Amino acid sequence: MDLLTLDEALDLPQARANELFAAHLNRYLLRAFEILGYSEMDIAGAEGVVIHLRDGREILDFSGGIGICGVGHNHPRVLAAERKCQERKVIDLMRVAPHRLQGALAHNIAQCLPDPLDVSFFTVSGAEAVEGAMKLCERIQGPKGKTKFIAMQGAFHGKLHGSLSVTTASRFQSGFIMGIPQENVITVPYGDLEAVRAAIAAETRDGVNSIVAVIVEPIRGEACEVPPEGYLTELAQLCRDNDVMSIFDEVKTGMGRTGKFVAFQHEDVVPDVTTLAKSLGGAKRAIGAMVTSQENWEKAYGSVRDCTIHSTGFGGLGSTMAIALETINIMHEEGLIDRCAELGEYFGGRLRALQEKHPKTVAEVRGRGLFQALRFRFKETFAAKVAGITGNEIFRSYQSVMIGALNRELYQRHNVLTHFQPGALDVMHFMPPLIVTEAQIDQVVDGLDDVLTRGMTDATVRFITANARRVLRL
Repeated sequence: MDLLTLDEALDLPQARANELFAAHLNRYLLRAFEILGYSEMDIAGAEGVVIHLRDGREILDFSGGIGICGVGHNHPRVLAAERKCQERKVIDLMRVAPHRLQGALAHNIAQCLPDPLDVSFFTVSGAEAVEGAMKLCERIQGPKGKTKFIAMQGAFHGKLHGSLSVTTASRFQSGFIMGIPQENVITVPYGDLEAVRAAIAAETRDGVNSIVAVIVEPIRGEACEVPPEGYLTELAQLCRDNDVMSIFDEVKTGMGRTGKFVAFQHEDVVPDVTTLAKSLGGAKRAIGAMVTSQENWEKAYGSVRDCTIHSTGFGGLGSTMAIALETINIMHEEGLIDRCAELGEYFGGRLRALQEKHPKTVAEVRGRGLFQALRFRFKETFAAKVAGITGNEIFRSYQSVMIGALNRELYQRHNVLTHFQPGALDVMHFMPPLIVTEAQIDQVVDGLDDVLTRGMTDATVRFITANARRVLRL
């Protein structure tokens, strides 16, 4: 038996670490990292917005773990909270008695959300929080004979069997048996209130409809698409008028990301249920939360017999609760949410100036707060066309080649990490920690300006050259 010690694992050469990743995890994901140039990112550590490489390079993390690093990497107060839990030997697993830290965190979350959202259920992921939200609604609405959900086209709510049923983005459902049969899920265009109204009407018989709930992202995460002003308010009212529950999925947009604690607070609206995750764990712990009203909780699980009908083994670990509690305190005490709103205006302004400078390439600036994005107007260059001709699955479209080229150029030329999503291959996302500075935003936008000034052909040729063996299937 050849077991690695912790010290050996921490000091693994990057090439060996990649070998182990390919052999025992996901060789195809490693291949995707190789294509983008990220597989040789030999990380020594990370702090704040910066990832430190062993060769001395400093990388600005504007992907932020795809929104997980709200307070940044290794925030000193988060580390101190970890140490305090260790010093006090805080119990993590307590399943047969109340845990004081669970109650404390649930209290703090209730303080941050509008009434009557004051009851939390803790999970280990956003997808699990969505599952909890859907099951709660089913428990309330099922006895009325309601069996269907309305979801949005292009939505992402997670990859568990239940949440996957309402995840309509890209190919995530391909090859799976849905936890909720597809005939029980109605999809409508995002931001189209009349389509929701028509869907409810089509499912109404004798004045009663079959809709359990409508689930929506306050900003559609795959494409960073902000809905029309007032959409969420009118949607929630439409649901109330028709005895349909509303679930606002804030896994990606919550925890201050848009300049409010949750994105739906940009409107005067309260859903029946909301979800949190990602930044809630302070970039150190896996945690999600489903939050609803005491009234809804009573309807779903209001008895000793039923109170554990839905549960989770690792939701609510003591030290995880402590770190999430401290993360919320950091955001409020350091003014990060208000700062996010201000920096979002600055970042958006700089991106709009970039769009004005490169109108043939940059089609649109999207987002709110520190969830910003650029939608590109890609044209099929000769280099991208050559890649597409090969039929290689990695280069299956010129859009994937060009968005990959832009991300790789930003990383290699300007030490900047960004990301994109498979459901919107013409959109580049920026989700830096809320502690980011104007100077760091400037570095990213200036880097983008340089890449776009050099031209998409230059970026694409460099990208395909770097991946020549894969393009040619050698």
